[in-house]
Amino acid sequence: MLVLVAATSNHCVPWLCGVTGGDVGMMYSPDSGCPRPYPWMPLAIDNGRFHATISGREWEEKTFLKLIDFVLESDCKPLFIAVPDVVYDREATLREWDKWFTRLDKLDVPLAMVVQDGMTPADVPEGVVAFIGGSKVFKKRMTPDFIDACSKVHVGRVNRYKALCRYKALGAASVDGSGFLRGGYGAEAYRQLEMFLFHSTPQMELFDPAK
Repeated sequence: MLVLVAATSNHCVPWLCGVTGGDVGMMYSPDSGCPRPYPWMPLAIDNGRFHATISGREWEEKTFLKLIDFVLESDCKPLFIAVPDVVYDREATLREWDKWFTRLDKLDVPLAMVVQDGMTPADVPEGVVAFIGGSKVFKKRMTPDFIDACSKVHVGRVNRYKALCRYKALGAASVDGSGFLRGGYGAEAYRQLEMFLFHSTPQMELFDPAK
C-alpha cells in the first residue's frame, strides 16, 4: 500500500521512497506548498477542500488549478487528481463532480471522486478512483464496501499505525496523512509511520478489519 505524505521539501521523503521501493510518495494540495516533484516519486493532487472547510476559509479555485499546472509542467503524471467535493454533503459533491469532470478529464490524468457521508460505491463512475473522505464513522463503516466494489480506493486522513495496518489489510491502494512529518523525526507520528514501513507486519489480531 502506498503512503502519501503531505508534499514537502524535507529530504526524508525521497529517502523513504527509495528505501521502501516506492511505497512512500507525496500528496500535493493547495495547502502543502509546491516543492519540485521528483519524476520517479509517486504523487497525487488533492483539491484542498477539506482543509479549507475545517479552517473556515474560502476555497480558491485559482490556487487549485495553478497547482495542477505546476505539477503537470514538471513532466510528472499524478496517480490521480481529487475532483472538488463538498465536505460531508453527498448531493453537493455529486453536483461538483458534474461541474468539474469534463474540465479535468481532458488532462489525461486519472480522476478521484471524494466520497462523502451518504454515498455508496454506486455513486463512483467506473474506472474512477474512490477517495474515501467523509466523517470518521462513515470512513470506518463504508471503506470495505468501496474496496470490494471499486477498481481502486484511496483513503484520506490516515495518520496512525493501526489505521495504516487496517487499510492495508482491507486492500486499499493508497492512503494519505498530513501529520506524519509534523513535529520532526522524533515525533510520535513519524515513529508510527516508520514502524509501519520497516519494523512490523500488520498484526491482524490487533483489530477486526470488518469493523
